[in-house]
Amino acid sequence: LLFISSGSASAQSVGMHSRALELLPREQEIELAISAAPEHLRKEATVYVFGKKGYEKARTGTNGFICLVNRDGAQSGDNTLRPTCWDMEGSASIVPVMLRVGELLAQGKSAEEIKRDIDTGYSDGHFHEPRKTGIAYMLSGDVKKFDTKTGKVMSLGFPPHYMIYAPGVTNADIGMSKEGYKINPSLPAVYSGYSGGSHTAYIIVLASEDKGQMVH
Repeated sequence: LLFISSGSASAQSVGMHSRALELLPREQEIELAISAAPEHLRKEATVYVFGKKGYEKARTGTNGFICLVNRDGAQSGDNTLRPTCWDMEGSASIVPVMLRVGELLAQGKSAEEIKRDIDTGYSDGHFHEPRKTGIAYMLSGDVKKFDTKTGKVMSLGFPPHYMIYAPGVTNADIGMSKEGYKINPSLPAVYSGYSGGSHTAYIIVLASEDKGQMVH
């Protein structure tokens, strides 16, 4: 995820332009989305699910957290599913970007078109960076393969982790390098993601293994 490219999950076609995106049964998508959060936050979180027109709200929560199965890598050919739950700050700043990306993906827009749209959104003030430190949980990791028959995660592309908002921060700023990652992959590292670039950069910290956080 941080320094090497990950493989693609099997996918179905969505939209007129046949962009490869995996559509999950609604209830399975909800369960996968909230599995990203610590258990005590799941019940009261707002949840979005992905459909043929992009993301739509499946339920309204009360604790300020928003959970969805992020597919923003699909614009670059990476169909890994990334269940993520953002806190209040991320819900106000990063989630609107993710929702817009989902809308554009469903329309079959190219990676270049999506990047240009998001960049314009930042330049005209429609989007903004996180204004304070916060966290997005990804306690189910990055899902490379999900079995819709059983509702189980079959393969992970990256293990469970926490993401601390760090707009504008680079790996060099925290002393991380490819060599350092090879020596110790558990060290924190900066990930800028596919959407928003440095505006949506995170410091990634691996979570301790907890099978209770995974989808069963």
